[in-house]
Parts: sequence; C-alpha cells; structure tokens
Amino acid sequence: MSVVKSLFSRLLYSVALPAGIIVACVYIFYSIGDVWFILATVFAFAIGSFTIYLVFKYWIDATEEQETPQQQMARFMIIFVVNLGINTEIVYFMVTYLGIDVLVAQTVAAVIVAYESYYAYRSLVFYVNTKKTVAETLRGDTPAPTQTAA
Repeated sequence: MSVVKSLFSRLLYSVALPAGIIVACVYIFYSIGDVWFILATVFAFAIGSFTIYLVFKYWIDATEEQETPQQQMARFMIIFVVNLGINTEIVYFMVTYLGIDVLVAQTVAAVIVAYESYYAYRSLVFYVNTKKTVAETLRGDTPAPTQTAA
C-alpha cells in the first residue's frame, strides 16, 4: 500500500506544484495587475512551464545525462508551444462560451496540461534508455539488470 501512496504522492506533486504556480500567477496578473485574461494566462503558463521544466529536470528525471541540455530544451520548447496553445484554448473556451471565472478556468486548464505534460516530458524530453515503467520511475526504483544469454 505504501508503494501506491508514494506513487500517487509523487504524481500529485509533479502536477499540483506547476498547476498551483500557474493559477497563482494568473491571479496576480489578472486580478491584481488588471492584465487581459488571455495575456495573463500566457504569462502565467510561461512561468509555470519553467517550473515544470525544473521539476522534471531535477526531481523526476534522476537519470544520467545522455544528451546535451540544448537537445532537451529544443524538445521542451516544442512541447511548451503545443501546451501553451492547449492551455489558452481551454481557458478561452471556458471563459468566453461557458461563462466560468478566469481563475477556475485556469485551474482546470493547468491541471489538464500539467497531467498531460508529465507524460509528454517523460517520454519525449527526459526519456531514459533503460526500460522502466512509469511506476518504477515515480517510485525512484532502479530497473533490474537485464540478463544476456551467453
């Protein structure tokens, strides 16, 4: 049971931290700074994505470097642009067509994008050459050495 709890807490942490930062930034930009809600979500998402990068680079990705940071950053930026579009579209749709408050819409969008980002970054940016399951990665397990037939 503790393995499931650890798995759930690491996944929740890797989604909740960036999503919380994005929502806090939207609050600051939109409510306090009086910035247009679309621009506020773009700024907040950029700040939150930097946090997502740091979380994945230094906490989730506990493997040795096999590529240059420039290679990882290039793939990260492609995913960032796609996620920015997804985030902005979700917020725009929810605010404009559903009449939902900007902060609620951004919370929903941030959770969706952060959850999706976990898998996108893990498989496309910070991938591992060894074969580890998602559960092993989240738990921090090392894979069993593979036996080769002689």
